[in-house]
Amino acid sequence: MATVDTIVREARTAPELVLQRASRRSVFLWTNGLALLVVSVFLRCWHLGNIPGINGDEAWYGVQALRVASGQSISWLTPTGNPINPFYFLPHVVLHYFLSPSVVALRAVALASGLAALAINYALCRRAFDLRTARVSTLLLALLPVNIAYSRFGWDASQSLAATLLVMYLPLVRLRASAGGSALGAGAMFAAAAAILVHPTNVFALALVFVPVVYVHRKGLGRTVRRTKMPANTWVFALLVALVGLSAWVAWQCAPLAIARLNGPREIGPFLAGYLRLFSGTTVYQFISGAGLATPETGWYQHTTVACNLGFGLLGLWALWGFALRIVTIPTATDACLAWGWLLMLAAFFLVAGPRAVSPHFERYAICLIAPGALVVSRGLCWWMDDSRTDGRRLVVALALAAWLWPASYYVNYFRPFLERGGLSHATFRTGEVDLKQSALRYVLAERDVRQPVEIVCHEWWSYWPLAYLAFREPDVHVVTSDQWQRVTAPGSDRSAETWFVEYGGSSGERDALRAIAGTEARRHAVLDYGLRPAIWVIGPVEKLSRNY
Repeated sequence: MATVDTIVREARTAPELVLQRASRRSVFLWTNGLALLVVSVFLRCWHLGNIPGINGDEAWYGVQALRVASGQSISWLTPTGNPINPFYFLPHVVLHYFLSPSVVALRAVALASGLAALAINYALCRRAFDLRTARVSTLLLALLPVNIAYSRFGWDASQSLAATLLVMYLPLVRLRASAGGSALGAGAMFAAAAAILVHPTNVFALALVFVPVVYVHRKGLGRTVRRTKMPANTWVFALLVALVGLSAWVAWQCAPLAIARLNGPREIGPFLAGYLRLFSGTTVYQFISGAGLATPETGWYQHTTVACNLGFGLLGLWALWGFALRIVTIPTATDACLAWGWLLMLAAFFLVAGPRAVSPHFERYAICLIAPGALVVSRGLCWWMDDSRTDGRRLVVALALAAWLWPASYYVNYFRPFLERGGLSHATFRTGEVDLKQSALRYVLAERDVRQPVEIVCHEWWSYWPLAYLAFREPDVHVVTSDQWQRVTAPGSDRSAETWFVEYGGSSGERDALRAIAGTEARRHAVLDYGLRPAIWVIGPVEKLSRNY
């Protein structure tokens, strides 16, 4: 039989053991979370200068920035007809006052914007919800493959995440601080206007402001409805019609999403599947690296994305269940406004944009849907991880370990296709130890006759703008389109320059260039990608030709 001293000693040591275990678990979670954050930053920076290959859209912004830095005029509309994004463009102008053209300089603003989004989320989520939600949601946003990919991709849409985070949180912070009793601040409205200027499809984030505004003014709106003869359900119907009409008009104005009809019930399944793939990362894998494409060239990479979709699908459903239980058992104004704002935003985006806007090559239009979806998932996960719940503490440890599957899958599905084969998607993303367009330019500069000016002729958008950017400050080197080159080689032209062609292998541009130099002694130099394939051909030098082709 245990003595009294033994019982007392065990009673004293039990709380100490609990504290020791809690302390060890806390140290593990802090260390694991910090390691995940460091790895996510590393994945944003590793091979930033050559993976993926520079493409024409991001180089277009770089050329405009260099022109402003050099005192030249520019186009204030993007090639798709959207207003130029000043929050993305002006930092580029400042950078290019001091830096020479390079792929890293071209992507520095996107990288900074992606990292700033994590800081914005952590700071504002703590005020709108709690510390645990801030930590979970920040790690989730840090690890999502689409966010990593767009942090290392020089497009104006790379700022959509940070912009929509401000639109989402500012109303919620104001709502919680004022307990729903006062009007929302002007900051939310300014953030919404800025987000639309970042990218037009961010107009759908207005739903995240609209719902808290309606909640704050619900009593006044109710009195207005009661004073009128119009039934309440008619008001709701009129409001929905107005929202759908506004969304349709905005999408009609955005040329890439211009449609002649709204999407119907048959598109719901493909849209939700595309939304899931946006979070699992398979959309950007297929778009940029080519993993997931069902072709003989992709090999085993075409099968790896299935596990990513399945894993995040199960996690997402479980998190949504937890979020629904949270709303039912512990209802709060912030959670309710988040839920209704997210659903309204999804509905409007689906009706107007549909499955196409969440598919590979077009997913930049759907970046606005990432922030509210990630926050909903985080709130649901935090419900299950609460210490008061059964096995909640073990669940935190399990999720912390499972989170490493995200960076692992990113390495396998994003970096490996590039490092082993140079890329399996669009030719503009193919790359090698040095960006292929950069290698082509270096070859021309090394082989040129320094006594003559040089013209580099490109037939395709994807080669012209990158070379125009990289060669912008090279003396006596001019990058021209095929149309521009034909005008200066027309009969009667007195301009003389050494001509080089830089074309993608197997493209129509390469065939046109070969026809143009038929009968000359121009050399052909292959620029090889990581897979030792001739991705780009440098053809030249040739003297000025006196005929069109």
